[in-house]
Amino acid sequence: MVLTTPKQIKETDLPVPRYFEGQVLRQQATVSVSGYFYAVNLGPDVHPQFHYVGKDRRCTCGLGADCPAVLAVADYLRAGGERAPDIPSGYYPVAPQACPICGAQTCYVPGLTSHGRGAGWACVQGGKAHYWQAHMNSWRLDLAENPWIYLPVLATDGTVLYPGLKRDEIITESQPWPDGYNPDR
Repeated sequence: MVLTTPKQIKETDLPVPRYFEGQVLRQQATVSVSGYFYAVNLGPDVHPQFHYVGKDRRCTCGLGADCPAVLAVADYLRAGGERAPDIPSGYYPVAPQACPICGAQTCYVPGLTSHGRGAGWACVQGGKAHYWQAHMNSWRLDLAENPWIYLPVLATDGTVLYPGLKRDEIITESQPWPDGYNPDR
C-alpha cells in the first residue's frame, strides 16, 4: 500500500512502535544538500522515497515537522554534515507556513511565482497584499544595509580611484538643487 496523505501515514497500523520505526528510517536515510533544502532519501520501501527538509525544520511532504526526514537531517548535521545555504532575504523557495506579516496561514499562488522572488503565496487574512508587503519590507532592509549604488574603487596601494556613489547622494526632484544650480536656466 502506498501512503500518500498525512492521515493515511498517521493512521496506518504498523507492526513496530512509531519510535522504533522512526529510528530505523533515520539510520537508513541518506541526506544531501539540494539548493536551499536537505534532500533525504528514506529508501525504496518508504513512499514518498525522497523528502525535502528546509532550514525551518519542516518537510515539504504532508507530515511537515513530524516527518522522520526532519530527524534524519538533525542527525546528519550533528554528525558534521554540510549545511544548506541561507535563503536570501525576500526569496521564498516554497510558500511560507505562516505569513511573515500577520502569522496567518498561507497558500501557494502560482501567478506570483518568479525567478527572482521564488514561490508566490497569499495570506488567508491579508491575501496577496501581505505577499507584496513582505517583499517591500525585505527590499527596505536590503537598501538600508547597503547604501551604495556604485562601490568605491581602490588601487592596490589604497589610493581611491573612484569615491563611489551612495543612494542618499543622488539628487531627486524632492531635493533642492545644490549651490543654486538650476538646469532650467
